[in-house]
Amino acid sequence: MELPVTYEQATSFIKALALTQPRMLAMFIALPLFNAQLIPGMLRFAVAGALGLVMVPALAPMVTAAALDLSPAALVLLMVKEAFIGFVIGYLAAIPFWIFEAVGFLVDNQRGASIAATLNPLTGNDSSPLGILFNQAFIVFFLISGGFSLLLGTLYDSFALWSVLQWRPELQPESVPLLLGQLDRLVRMALLLAAPALVAMFLAEFGLALVSRFAPQLQVFFMAMPIKSALAMLVLMLYAASLFEYGAEHVLSVGQILPWLRSQWGPGG
Repeated sequence: MELPVTYEQATSFIKALALTQPRMLAMFIALPLFNAQLIPGMLRFAVAGALGLVMVPALAPMVTAAALDLSPAALVLLMVKEAFIGFVIGYLAAIPFWIFEAVGFLVDNQRGASIAATLNPLTGNDSSPLGILFNQAFIVFFLISGGFSLLLGTLYDSFALWSVLQWRPELQPESVPLLLGQLDRLVRMALLLAAPALVAMFLAEFGLALVSRFAPQLQVFFMAMPIKSALAMLVLMLYAASLFEYGAEHVLSVGQILPWLRSQWGPGG
């Protein structure tokens, strides 16, 4: 009885699928969408395997032709290279999520609610109530606005640009400051987007300081937090539409990750 799939074909399929996993799993590590607290380990591996199936038809012929005649050390280095590419893509794609969480944290810090910091299950780090809310809101916005499709397109295109079996990309020394510069972008955009609420709360606090100067019997310290909180919520309600317009720009920026990396690392050989 002739089997519909030969041993060589099955082996090629498994090898091709396995080679897609380091890049995908490393990207998942950085993204709040696939955090370990949100998606447990086995489920995350299943998602990565399902997404990797798309690339198997393209990689299987290359795996068969190359025969993967690599030493264990070379295979480990190849996996490290793949994980590095995936982590950088995930790191750049995660910047907008961190920006929105930082906006909420800055507002909470200014209104005095940072003492209520709790564990954010989507990031695994401590965050404030508004930080968690903004992070979850942006995740929903990212999914419904097509950001996940852009992210998958970027990931799949990266396999065409830097093949799994090639020792590329070639890193340039000047790329390191540019990658670290994304953290500057995070802080700058977080302060810029939080500025309307921060300025309103600062003016309220300044006004309360003047009141306490002329009416020292008033308990300004106890009045400050509810007043600033109410003012911050009012500003954020009026400002939410504009805030998520900027969020849409950050979602679209996910599609520019690969061209930017190509300009820094160069195309594959």
